[in-house]
Amino acid sequence: MSQPKKDYYEILGIERDATDEQITKAYRKLAMKWHPDRHQDPDKKKEAEEKFKEITEANTVLTDSDKRRKYDQFGMCDGEGPDFGAQGFPDFADIFGQMGGMPGMPGMGGMPGMGGFPFMGGFPGMGGMGNGNVHRQSKSNQEFKVKLKLEEIFNGCEKQIEIPIEDICNDCDGTGSKTKKKKTCTDCQGRGVRTTVRQIGPGMLSQQSSPCSACEQKGWVSEGSCTSCKGKCTKTSKLNKTLNIKKNFDHQTKMCVRDAGNYDSNSGRKSDIYISFKISDLEEYGLKIANDYDLVLEHPIHIADALSGYTFYYSGHPNKNKYVFKLNEVIECGDVRFGKKLGLPNDDDGHLTFGKLIIKFNYIYPKTVLTPEQVKSFLKEHDDTKSINKEEYIKEKLFNIETEADDEPRGRSRNQRHGGEQEGGVQCAQS
Repeated sequence: MSQPKKDYYEILGIERDATDEQITKAYRKLAMKWHPDRHQDPDKKKEAEEKFKEITEANTVLTDSDKRRKYDQFGMCDGEGPDFGAQGFPDFADIFGQMGGMPGMPGMGGMPGMGGFPFMGGFPGMGGMGNGNVHRQSKSNQEFKVKLKLEEIFNGCEKQIEIPIEDICNDCDGTGSKTKKKKTCTDCQGRGVRTTVRQIGPGMLSQQSSPCSACEQKGWVSEGSCTSCKGKCTKTSKLNKTLNIKKNFDHQTKMCVRDAGNYDSNSGRKSDIYISFKISDLEEYGLKIANDYDLVLEHPIHIADALSGYTFYYSGHPNKNKYVFKLNEVIECGDVRFGKKLGLPNDDDGHLTFGKLIIKFNYIYPKTVLTPEQVKSFLKEHDDTKSINKEEYIKEKLFNIETEADDEPRGRSRNQRHGGEQEGGVQCAQS
């Protein structure tokens, strides 16, 4: 059998029948000793570079079963080791990450202990690195809020909306490159993060990772900027949609437009757009919202009316119906009453219900001190209904909110409110 020009077993200081585990352990130990980054003296650094190339070449051959078999039988010529080229020597994350981590340590996630190697406290900042590859995040979601008027909620409508998005640049196919090609970032070797190793004491190293600013954590860079998008990979655009707002629409509904939002050049995917709704004209009706679906109205009442059995004619409801409420009781200032099923529509899994109309009565007081005669006049009943066509009004009953059982829904859970069979518990928006 011919003798090899290099004795890889001797280089790594192991026996010829060494196991893969023994080879790996020996390589790690020598790699830490001879890594060029650990040597600042020019002469020592040059020697370390040659040693590091030699032990890496030995490890490359002996950890490959086919190459090791050929080496044991025939030997190998010089110059068949790895070429580090312009990317330089691998960092410590590569040495340990690509080889399954430290003994008893899967990959690089965690690093609670270093298994007999001369490090203390592990590698700060290395948690979750795995094998050093770029972490491809799942696509992000995009939020868009649509304003609805109360009349549109109760009567229904078709709503034209225009959603601003960052769409893929068709001139460079979303690469940001004038050649439509990407190249591996040389600053981080395609990992998306950069690692820094420094010696903190004899036989002790500290390693930290940080996002790669050169490629913005993508792991790749463009070959010359696209003249159209200036290297951004995207262009500002607008997505036009028509939303079908059905009669008695639940304003807590959330719609989703799949794969139509901002383009992510890293994942090559478009975001989902989640559309929510906001009522825009509550103040015009003098209303507020409570418990998601209850409408709250504050109504001024003359003291004389409050003491004499008040009849309240209400013509300002956003559903365009007119209601009359007869109160056969004394109303104190600040008293609250409610009418059932006069609030906002609530689509409870296909079953339509309504919230309450809550009315708070506030006394009307004079702005100045009154004489006895003025007091008598102020306390007279005020009939403001002479010009009203009372037959247009629907009779409804008001209940005492403090004593009457509340059988109206106070709003559902998020999942119920966004219910439906679609993924994520939201409704699909129709074009």
